[in-house]
Amino acid sequence: MMISEEVRYFQGGDPFTRREDGEVADRSVDDSLEGTIPLRYRDGVGGIDLEQVRRDQLQARREVVRAMIRRLEKLLRRR
Repeated sequence: MMISEEVRYFQGGDPFTRREDGEVADRSVDDSLEGTIPLRYRDGVGGIDLEQVRRDQLQARREVVRAMIRRLEKLLRRR
């Protein structure tokens, strides 16, 4: 049932997904990603430094956990 609803949604001509013939620009994937990848994540040969991405993700997770612990400690002190 879910699949048939999804098919109808995309075939229904949703204004956000429908495009006229002249709206699609002639661009390659490389052109669209050129400005979206921060310099710190680019390797020297036009790719992405996945190790740096993983290190930053790990650091972000640690910071979130530390912030949650601080918030919980703060809430427990109020009681």
